[in-house]
Amino acid sequence: MHKVISFFREVRAEFKNITWPKKDTLIQLTIVVISISVIVSLILGGFDYIFTQALNYIGTKPVPQINTNILPTEAPTPVFTVAPTKIINKTK
Repeated sequence: MHKVISFFREVRAEFKNITWPKKDTLIQLTIVVISISVIVSLILGGFDYIFTQALNYIGTKPVPQINTNILPTEAPTPVFTVAPTKIINKTK
């Protein structure tokens, strides 16, 4: 327990040695950090968009064009067939 109390006394002594920045300096540094964060996120977002588009371009097959000017005159009728069944009589 003595080590824990000694640790907190040392922490309090170190806090007295800290030189805190003035309000104007703090505001300026906050603006710098936010600006750099926005710039880096825009750059990374741009690279992500470019790579995603490149991979989509590489991975897709060309779609054949369908001529929509030719319409069928009559819709095809579906044909249903039933397979014949074989009945086996096993009574003796």
